[in-house]
Amino acid sequence: MLNYVEDCLTTYAEIVNGIHDAPKIGHKYIHGWEKSTLELYQGSVYMVGWDADGLPHVYKVNSSGPVKKTKSKRCYGFANGTGGKKVREYFESFNVEVQSSNELLEIVTRALLYAALFDDRSGGYLRVFKVKQRGFDDLYHKSVLEALFDHYDALAGHLFKSFFFLFPKRDYKPTHDINVKVHKGFKRKFQKEYKDNVVIKQGRRFVIRLVHFYSIPDELYEQMRKQNLQHNVPREVQALPWVLIEQFGPVPILFCKPTQEVMRDLQDV
Repeated sequence: MLNYVEDCLTTYAEIVNGIHDAPKIGHKYIHGWEKSTLELYQGSVYMVGWDADGLPHVYKVNSSGPVKKTKSKRCYGFANGTGGKKVREYFESFNVEVQSSNELLEIVTRALLYAALFDDRSGGYLRVFKVKQRGFDDLYHKSVLEALFDHYDALAGHLFKSFFFLFPKRDYKPTHDINVKVHKGFKRKFQKEYKDNVVIKQGRRFVIRLVHFYSIPDELYEQMRKQNLQHNVPREVQALPWVLIEQFGPVPILFCKPTQEVMRDLQDV
């Protein structure tokens, strides 16, 4: 969607009303996508910018349309699109007084990481930046898997009902259509035990998903381990602990527990 918006805006000789036009163009793209696929567009994005008078504006763009979020001539704080409820959930559970800008950056990063891990419409990459009228400062930009490795101690307690699943990239590129099929596949395979999943990294050969369950899946894990004693593990993951094969449709899938050791070894797959 963002590429489509950018292409449309570059056709103008001079962009005067870009921050107000871009959300409309983005919604036009969403409407066209829904019409062609007959599905509801599940994502959302925030667009931030300044108008010709130098005033800041923030728009939320999703299936319902563009909604202006700013209500004054000054804009403070941070904007997060899909996953906003999870960000709020993390902050509400975090009873601490921030003492410095570095501490604030760390807490905001962890809140966005929490959303990327647990909101089924988020995931992939985590980026924290400070928006200014003439540009922005990039403060933190990593894949969700790398960010989780950095902040593992703070978030490990939230992962005891989760597994990593590694999908071969050639067969399971993380498009919206594939994400829908994967979600249906998990529901069919695990039925009431399955909750949802998010993409946390697109590697060279694998798409890595974090899959959440409603209960602690130790029994499920042991059951799958016993069913898959014979398997061929690709060379780049042969050394990983607790990596097993589970047949998920016609393509073999690797899965493992989300330990910090595994996260370190998965950085280059």
